[in-house]
Amino acid sequence: MTKIIELAHALGEQIAKSDEMQILSEAKELFDRDLELQKLMAEYETDRKLLGEEFTKDPAEADERAIADLRARIEELTGEICRNPHYIAFSAAQKTVNNLMAEVNAEIRFCITGERPEACTHDCSTCSGCSH
Repeated sequence: MTKIIELAHALGEQIAKSDEMQILSEAKELFDRDLELQKLMAEYETDRKLLGEEFTKDPAEADERAIADLRARIEELTGEICRNPHYIAFSAAQKTVNNLMAEVNAEIRFCITGERPEACTHDCSTCSGCSH
């Protein structure tokens, strides 16, 4: 078992040094340093929490106008956030790293089971196992 953990550690070190992780790290730094983006993200989270609180109230007590206003503002914030170049770059870099990790896991699974997963159909009945 120790050898397996040592190999996993070595693999982790290689992944940490990969171009994908370097790009993600740089994108995260720009994402974190973008004060306007962070302000939008904080407002989004606050409004989302307030909306959730309205939904937990008894329907007779919920403020329909507040719900409508919060929904509209959340939609507006979502658009602003999703158009931000630092958000776009961070999201793309995260997706690339997630894809790399899925490929690594698929390769490990292949080595264990001898079966390569087909392209994911998102219908688990068509597959012998996946990470979705």
